[in-house]
Amino acid sequence: MPEGTDPPAAPTPEQEAAYLEALDRKIAAMTLPEGCEPLPLDPNYKSVRLRHYRYKGTVINTWHVMAGAPEHWRRFSARPTDVFVASFPKSGTTWLQELVWQVVHQEQSKQTDEPLEYRFPLFDMPSVERMRFKEISEMSDPRLIKTHLPYHLLPESVWTSGAKVLYVSRDPRDVCVSYYHFCRMVNFNSYRGTFAEFRDAFQKGEMMYGPYREHVKGYRDHAGQVLCVTYEELHQDRVGCIKRVAEFLGRPMTDELAQTIFQRTSFAEMKKNPAVNYTHWQKEGVAHPEKEVGAFMRKGKVGDWTNYFTQEEGDALLKWSQQLV
Repeated sequence: MPEGTDPPAAPTPEQEAAYLEALDRKIAAMTLPEGCEPLPLDPNYKSVRLRHYRYKGTVINTWHVMAGAPEHWRRFSARPTDVFVASFPKSGTTWLQELVWQVVHQEQSKQTDEPLEYRFPLFDMPSVERMRFKEISEMSDPRLIKTHLPYHLLPESVWTSGAKVLYVSRDPRDVCVSYYHFCRMVNFNSYRGTFAEFRDAFQKGEMMYGPYREHVKGYRDHAGQVLCVTYEELHQDRVGCIKRVAEFLGRPMTDELAQTIFQRTSFAEMKKNPAVNYTHWQKEGVAHPEKEVGAFMRKGKVGDWTNYFTQEEGDALLKWSQQLV
């Protein structure tokens, strides 16, 4: 979407009915790629069209399959100037994306009206209805690209081209809480189960892009190729993270510029910035219109898990997450 243009309006009831009818036809006609097996239907997802599949050890969903995403991943040709920000969902991806965008563009990185998902598009999904992404092949260098794919599903060209990959991780208890609210908010999930049910599915590796532990381990095991940053570091020492990112990307960085980027990437600034906070999703019909269901950017806190887990439950999940990682 060009900078300064308005996102598409939410569909009318007639448009919605026609869209769903066409969608049902596409789903009925889709063929599973080799190595892709359906998981049992989870009744906690209100969207009856959403199914999860295990593809080469990782959970993907109906939209990935329908859009031919695995073939899109296989055929992608990375460039040496590409910059990827990778993560398991709800680990601080948007925060690191905006920080990287500011570091790359530096003095030219004044506030923009263009939503982050168009400046820094998602690699995982070719554009489909309701989820329009900028065509990465049409972007000029350096291409800034977001992905939630695990290490082993990224194209080989990402690792052989000299492209830069950054990975952000987070306390898994906070990831679980944030992911729960995200899946309740977005209409293509419409999760309506309890948090306890969601937590159990999270640990079983039945969430999209799961299993969690293997996702984190895949990138950390290749730390020589990947700059690993944590959500907690972005809270505690964001200036230090800005300088690490700049060095990793080969970008000059002064103390003055680091402070400017520090201010622009505060959670408070980002939450009120419509180019970053994904409020356009409600206008496009992607996010649930009821505010009480949740917002894309909620609290931005470390330790919000204490409001959802008992101490014993939290300790158990943290221990579980560390057994493999």
